[in-house]
Amino acid sequence: MRKYDWLYFDLDNTLLDFDRSSILSFYNLFEKLEVDISETDYQRYKEINHEVWMELEKGNISPDVLKIKRWDLYLKEQKLAFDPVEVNDAYFEHIKYNPVWVEGAEALIEKLKYDFQLCLITNGLTEVQLPRLELTGLDKIFKPIIISQQIGVAKPDVAFFEKAHELTDFPTKEAILVIGDTLTSDIRGGIDFGVDTCWYNHRGIENKTEYHATQVISTMSALEDIVYREA
Repeated sequence: MRKYDWLYFDLDNTLLDFDRSSILSFYNLFEKLEVDISETDYQRYKEINHEVWMELEKGNISPDVLKIKRWDLYLKEQKLAFDPVEVNDAYFEHIKYNPVWVEGAEALIEKLKYDFQLCLITNGLTEVQLPRLELTGLDKIFKPIIISQQIGVAKPDVAFFEKAHELTDFPTKEAILVIGDTLTSDIRGGIDFGVDTCWYNHRGIENKTEYHATQVISTMSALEDIVYREA
């Protein structure tokens, strides 16, 4: 008998390679704006973006504030006189329609969908996530799909996981595994809610946080051995 019935998957950098989509969209954006940029420019945008997302995770700002604030900060720092709202919209248009799979994730999901209940849990923005889910067919595989912007609370808040629990019809917590790449949202949230967690550590980084997952994998294909293991 397998231990898990429900697999709660994060989306970005767990199933879909958001980093890859982001960098392609960033370069596409500034090419259209006729601005020369470098890898250093993109890394600085990533740093600002991360800082603003951390504010969202802490509940200090809303998603609508997030998507404009990061560009406002970046454009001012770079002394670029563009409207952050228009820049954000142009960035979104490219990123929404160019999803990239994490290596091994598509084949894994095609197998798991026959044997497990799959729930998607994401802090991503609704207007970005829905087109990507439709283009990849994930919207037809994952039921339910829980987007933080739609429910008004973000990971790692326990209320986010309580809503996921409700929408999956209250399975026993022992039968749930949360899978994600971010220690401070996916893993922390799963731990605080009292379920097993699997950290997808694809970057091979050292865990310097207090949040330690039940399982750690470096490739998505390695998850198969964990979920099909007998309890």
